[in-house]
Amino acid sequence: MRGKFAPDLSEQELRDSALRFLGHREYGVEELRRKLLGRGAESGMVDTLVSALVEEDLLSDHRYTEMYVRMRIRLLFGPLKIKGELRSRGIADSVIGQYLPADDQKWFETASQWAAKRQRGELDFKLKGKIYRSLVNRGFTHEQANVALDSLKPESPD
Repeated sequence: MRGKFAPDLSEQELRDSALRFLGHREYGVEELRRKLLGRGAESGMVDTLVSALVEEDLLSDHRYTEMYVRMRIRLLFGPLKIKGELRSRGIADSVIGQYLPADDQKWFETASQWAAKRQRGELDFKLKGKIYRSLVNRGFTHEQANVALDSLKPESPD
């Protein structure tokens, strides 16, 4: 593939390129399509290839969404952020809804974990505001952020 312009690529070379991408990690259908188009490949060839990869079950929005949601929850991101990121990657809301936990308690626990990691020193108004903004920026709802702040314990003076 080196030295060739993307429009000069054969279908097999384009397929090999797509399989190399998929060998490193999962991709959503639209994300892989954009990546191949960004390399300069023809739109028609890319659409045909992506359809074939989906039929062969080498490319799946469901598998990608499941993996992505698990990874972001492990990194303590909130539901709003995860949903927005998946939407920007071309994943449909119906697919996102299948894999994003609906259990509110899980999100409250995740927000509380994040807040506890960020609590350093005396828990004053300024620190609470900083933690709250951080939680909202990480995709937690205002209610989840407030519950997480309420769960923080002020440090006892030694």
